[in-house]
Amino acid sequence: MKTRYFLPAIGLIAGLCFTACEKKDPFKDNKSEGYLTMKLDGQELTVTKQLTGSLHDTTTNAMLVVSGMTSDNQLLTINILLPNKQLKPGTYSLDLNGFNSIGWMKSLGSPESYSADDLTLGAASSVVVESISETRAKGTFTGLLIHDADETKKKTVTEGKFDVTVLKMY
Repeated sequence: MKTRYFLPAIGLIAGLCFTACEKKDPFKDNKSEGYLTMKLDGQELTVTKQLTGSLHDTTTNAMLVVSGMTSDNQLLTINILLPNKQLKPGTYSLDLNGFNSIGWMKSLGSPESYSADDLTLGAASSVVVESISETRAKGTFTGLLIHDADETKKKTVTEGKFDVTVLKMY
């Protein structure tokens, strides 16, 4: 008699579990929410695809990477070194090791690629982190980007802004 009620109850519970569980989409669930915008030589660029804010662990530091693509597939990225893994607001400027950089690419794989990652070529970047935690980062940035192949070509970044949810990658 108990088996007659037990098996349908197990089936009902299993059915509820399988229908109540929401499947995770790795592309939908592994992206950030918020915004990343900047002006490049006066032209406003806004990330509308694949916005990602990620916090990476290194041996002694943490690295915040905010990146994404515009509607016409221009790639924007900001990389900020957080010394001693301390998530602190502050100003992070390009250093001689290429940390605290900004990059822009016309499209993925394009030879039209510029970055602020080498002080010796005249590049410059300044990222002001207004707030940061393991779940969210907000700030502003400016910079002078140098063409990756022809150092005589330069682009200016102004009015850069980001406010993104952060994915912890460690």
